[in-house]
Amino acid sequence: MHFLPHFPIHFNPIVLFGLTLLLGLLGGEIAKATRLLPRISGYIAVGFLVGPNGFNIATPSALADASFFVDIALGLILFDLGRHLDFSWLRHDRGLLPMAITESCFTFSLVFAILHLFKFPWLPSALAATIATATSPAVVMMVAHDISSEGPITRRTMMLTSLNNLFSLILFTILLPVTHVKSSTPQIISEHITYRLLGSVILGLIIFIITICLSRLTGKNKESQFILFVGAVALGIGLAISLNLSTMLTLFTFGVAARNLDRNHRLTEVAFGWLARLFFVLLFVVTGVYLKFQGLWQATWIVLAFLFVKILAKMIGVLIFSGASRLTKQQALALGFTLAPMAELAIGMSNRLVYFNPNFSHQLLTIITAAVAILYILGPIAVQIAFIKTGEATVESR
Repeated sequence: MHFLPHFPIHFNPIVLFGLTLLLGLLGGEIAKATRLLPRISGYIAVGFLVGPNGFNIATPSALADASFFVDIALGLILFDLGRHLDFSWLRHDRGLLPMAITESCFTFSLVFAILHLFKFPWLPSALAATIATATSPAVVMMVAHDISSEGPITRRTMMLTSLNNLFSLILFTILLPVTHVKSSTPQIISEHITYRLLGSVILGLIIFIITICLSRLTGKNKESQFILFVGAVALGIGLAISLNLSTMLTLFTFGVAARNLDRNHRLTEVAFGWLARLFFVLLFVVTGVYLKFQGLWQATWIVLAFLFVKILAKMIGVLIFSGASRLTKQQALALGFTLAPMAELAIGMSNRLVYFNPNFSHQLLTIITAAVAILYILGPIAVQIAFIKTGEATVESR
């Protein structure tokens, strides 16, 4: 019998979970102490250091064991993001929907064109452009929360982030089955697209109906509805995986329905608070583990061009309709910067692409992860500065 540990020691998932939270907390507090960096930057730095590019504490097998917590974190984010898409506000601000459509279309078109210019095939270019269209909801939400940002720019940032991700999720759900075009007939691919797209939306609506029915038992008790929402999100993730549907689109649909179809206001505005913070810390640290800079050295000009046209497209789209939304030039520029971050959804889509088709373009994934690495570092800083400069941050850091 062997009573002594074997060296080197391999951390089990529980040790990794505790280490991730403690180191993430430490990194966040160090970042906050600089009075320049948001807490997110500290979480990301810790993830990068414990990952394969740093001290290699978080191994691929350990990350696979932590995937459940990451899925829950992403689910809560997408549900909360969907709740920010308020159709009545779109009717109030007539310039917001055209702004979202324009900057999303510009982003897709310019990123697609620049990658095609670098001799990428149309499908990898389209998938990369789809991923580039999305804005990181977790970065925007956590920075706004940490500096208590409230006001017209913060509200519009949340709405545009919701619409960006809606367009991106729909397009990604459509394009993903096309990666199997060589091994499937057009009819099978078309049926797969229809099933995943409509099935994900229908499942999101079913989860909403279940939640509404259960809310009649809980009443508008925040503690009970807190458990109700978390349980519904977990149920949605599990059913979407079992039915081979898009978990991201399912939970986003659930959030949109909770905001706009709850006519009798049975559901309350529940802040996920400390639980969301716990999952967010884990999400950012784990996402930091996935960051890779190798692609930056392998294809520097492609990555830089990708980033430039993404940010430029967002800026132009916002500026064109800034007058219709009654925004000053400074507010419009700040709003454009808040749409720059790429993070957890981009990595989630990339990982889903690898899972769906492991033989797909390796160079494309390298460029996306390198672009995400840069924007994951600079994005939170840009968002924090934008909210502060527009006077919507109540506190500098918290």
